[in-house]
Amino acid sequence: MKKKTKWILLSISGFLLILLFIQIYYSNVMSGKWSEENAAIKAAQQYGGLMKKDKTYKSVWDKESIYWVVTGKDTENQDIIVWVKFTEENKPLDGAEAVHSEPLSGGISEAQMRNQIKSDLPGSVIERLVLGMYEGEYAWHLLYHLNNETKYRFYRFQDGSQIGEDIILPNQ
Repeated sequence: MKKKTKWILLSISGFLLILLFIQIYYSNVMSGKWSEENAAIKAAQQYGGLMKKDKTYKSVWDKESIYWVVTGKDTENQDIIVWVKFTEENKPLDGAEAVHSEPLSGGISEAQMRNQIKSDLPGSVIERLVLGMYEGEYAWHLLYHLNNETKYRFYRFQDGSQIGEDIILPNQ
């Protein structure tokens, strides 16, 4: 009985040790993303009028268009969206000129955008829908799958109109 108890305790200790190493590894891998997100939230609060955060998105289209987008509430408890521009080194640009905020009522919400996509692209499967920047405009970035093709489509945040043509991803 003593030997059996010893092996049970060793097994439990080994399992807990493995869980601890997994947690440490996960924290190490995610720390960069978490610090970027926290920097974006801080910039949105400091320069964008954000008081309470709801969601955050990271949007990267090219090296000139790296943004963290933060949704939440402003000082008047109105829904707000804040775009925070980042550098290639994953740091927010300094100053108010790197932050743009708009009330959600000034554009298309995620729910409205999803409804429009269902209407525009019946039968499509939305892989990803995030706010970001495209061709100098604040936009919804849609990655979708339809008819055995995966494509990108961009919609203006302000009115939901399509920007440019769809981009078909090769080798899909």
